[in-house]
Amino acid sequence: MDRQKTLCIDYSKCIGCETCEYVCRFVHDVPRIHMIRAASGLMAPLYCRHCEQANCAKVCKRGAIRRDVDGAMVLLPMLCRGCESRQCMLACPYMAIFETDKGVMLVKCDLCAARRQMGQEPACVAMCPCGAIHYVARGEVPALADAAFREAEERVLACLRPQKAAAEPGGPDAEKP
Repeated sequence: MDRQKTLCIDYSKCIGCETCEYVCRFVHDVPRIHMIRAASGLMAPLYCRHCEQANCAKVCKRGAIRRDVDGAMVLLPMLCRGCESRQCMLACPYMAIFETDKGVMLVKCDLCAARRQMGQEPACVAMCPCGAIHYVARGEVPALADAAFREAEERVLACLRPQKAAAEPGGPDAEKP
């Protein structure tokens, strides 16, 4: 049985209400989930996927990002303190590691570790008014990903990782005859 759990947001159900960010701010003082507004008007939360092969942990020279017993990738503030490279922020393909307002420290989702220790689900899951946020075993994520889910996620990821524009005819990247 897959013990490791993760967050999964169905962007096709997300209404951009910002409840997840506000409840996270209430629970943690500094939110670990942030809403983005794309130029197209799309509003969507950025969140940690607690990746199986986490790039953030791989590039952290201080070992400050580790997997806990439940499978969450957690940031250990005492080990992170003083690091100025911010390589973990750059390595995250989901832009889910954030600087605090003072820029002194980084934060990321820990799947509400304190709530999990009390047998509760993460606060964003409990409070999402449209049921878009799921706390599931990693193996259950593909079953949630219907066509609408995948299409909505592609739109959000395209905002995070825009495709390079095609080479213009006659431009510097155009093929030479």
